[in-house]
Amino acid sequence: MQLDLSAAWLIAFLLVLARALAWMMMVAPFSSRSTMPTIVTVGVASGLAILVVPEIDKAGLPHTTAGVLGALVLQVMTGLALGFVVQLLLSAVVAAGTFLDMTGGLSLPPSMNPLNGQETALMGLFYSQVLIFLLFTSGGYLLMIEGFIHSFAGPGFTLATSKTVAAVLITDLGVFFTSAVEIAGPLLVVLFAAQVVLALLSKAAPQANVWILGFPFQIFLVLLLVGLTISGLPNDVANLLTRGVGDGARMFGALLGAGAP
Repeated sequence: MQLDLSAAWLIAFLLVLARALAWMMMVAPFSSRSTMPTIVTVGVASGLAILVVPEIDKAGLPHTTAGVLGALVLQVMTGLALGFVVQLLLSAVVAAGTFLDMTGGLSLPPSMNPLNGQETALMGLFYSQVLIFLLFTSGGYLLMIEGFIHSFAGPGFTLATSKTVAAVLITDLGVFFTSAVEIAGPLLVVLFAAQVVLALLSKAAPQANVWILGFPFQIFLVLLLVGLTISGLPNDVANLLTRGVGDGARMFGALLGAGAP
C-alpha cells in the first residue's frame, strides 16, 4: 500500500488516530496502562488509522487550525462513546461474577484485576479473565475493530447525533443490569434455594449448627454451578458484543456491513 503523505492525508490520519486512541482507552485490555504499554496502544491505533484513512472522503476535512482542533474534540468524543458502549455491555459478565461472590459466600478480600488495574471480587475476576479469553479466541476483537472502522460511515459525534447517543447510553445501561442478572440468575436462584433449605434444617435441628457447615457447602455449590454453566458464557458474550457494536454504529448513523465509507 502506497501512502500519499499530503496535507489532507496527514489531517485525516490525525483525526482517525484521535478517535482510535479514545476508543482503545475505553476497551480492555488497552484501557489499562499497567497491562498494555502505551507504545503498543499507540502502535495499534496508528495501524488502524493507516487502514481507515484511504477510505475517508478528504473533501470535507477542515483546513484551518480552529477547524482541526474542533474536529479532534469531536473525534475523541466519538471514540469514547463507541468504546464505552461496548465496554459497558461486556462488563455485565464481570458484574454477574460479582453477584455470585456476594451470594455464594466467596466474600474474600478483592484481588487486583490486571486488565483494568482495579480491585475485583474473586468470581468477578475469574469471569473477567474468561471474557478476555473468549474475545481473543472467538474473534470478538475482529468484530469490535470492524464496528470501529464502519463507524466512519456516519457523521460521528455532532449536535444532531447527541440525542441518539444519550438514548443509546441510557438504554444500554439498563441492558447492562438486566444481562448481569440473566447470566447469574439461574445460579442465584439455586443458591437462594440452598439457603432456604439450610434455614429449615437449622430450625429443625438447632444442635447440628447447620450454618457453620453451610458456608463451605455454599462455596462448593458455587464452584459446581459455575463449572456446569460456564459453557453458556460464550453465547452471552457474543450477544453482548454484537449489541454493543451495533449500538455504537447506530449512535452515529452508521450501518454494520454497509461497507467502508
